[in-house]
Amino acid sequence: MEAVSSLFRMVKVFLTVCSFYLKLGFIHLARWYEPALRTKGKYNHSIVVLGDDHALGVGGYSTLTAGSGIASKLAKELAKEAAIRQSWQIYNRGEYKTSTEDWLLPADSKRKDKPELLSKVIQDPKYLRAEIVIIMLGSQDVLKRDPTLTPQDTLRNIELICQALRRTGNNSKSIYLCTIPTAGDDTFLTEEQRADNLTRNRLIQDYVKKNEEGVLAGLEIDLASNFEMKRRNLYWQDGRHFSDIGYGKIAKDWIPIIRPDMVKREFLLFRSDLGL
Repeated sequence: MEAVSSLFRMVKVFLTVCSFYLKLGFIHLARWYEPALRTKGKYNHSIVVLGDDHALGVGGYSTLTAGSGIASKLAKELAKEAAIRQSWQIYNRGEYKTSTEDWLLPADSKRKDKPELLSKVIQDPKYLRAEIVIIMLGSQDVLKRDPTLTPQDTLRNIELICQALRRTGNNSKSIYLCTIPTAGDDTFLTEEQRADNLTRNRLIQDYVKKNEEGVLAGLEIDLASNFEMKRRNLYWQDGRHFSDIGYGKIAKDWIPIIRPDMVKREFLLFRSDLGL
């Protein structure tokens, strides 16, 4: 009987792992299907969501044509907004298990194998034209062993990423920086690691408050800053990644933050086209 139970547990674990990687495969493929907000307007704008698992949409529902993460959910929510009258393309540039170090420009990285993710983004014209950039990074930094990333390293990397984005592409772009999700930290991290994540979020919040480089406060999606994120149904079965419900909530919470920015940009484009 013990052998049967053990075999059953092994099969269950195997199927769970297979399901996860199949789901991850769909998410990666769905990322290339970028849903656009279609309206009656002829003017086009774009938003880029870049970052780690949470930007990619790990834990959420996805098909090959449904898109993934908040990029997909945000497009659906914006389609309901009467104040948004032009077309917005929302690109998902999340990358699985990436740290802030993985998103540095090669010149800013101390690693021997230089990262290329940010270089590829800022070299691609469709991302380069983006008027709004949403950054969801930092959740993997606490897990890095080689090199170990301290909270101060995380902030410095984020600063360098924001500076690189500010120097390239649309000069008037808005950069929004989210706090680091901390759901599951009590289960998966040591006391020291949990303290480091709290410090990371405090440093991020202080950084956007100073607004010295034009980086704006995005959503606070950590448990300490936002009590609404404590609902269990917002998270996938691992307790760390957001569920489809979670990504839906995040997308809805983004609307009041970026709606004024989007409306302003639509008006400026319309006004410029009329020669006013």
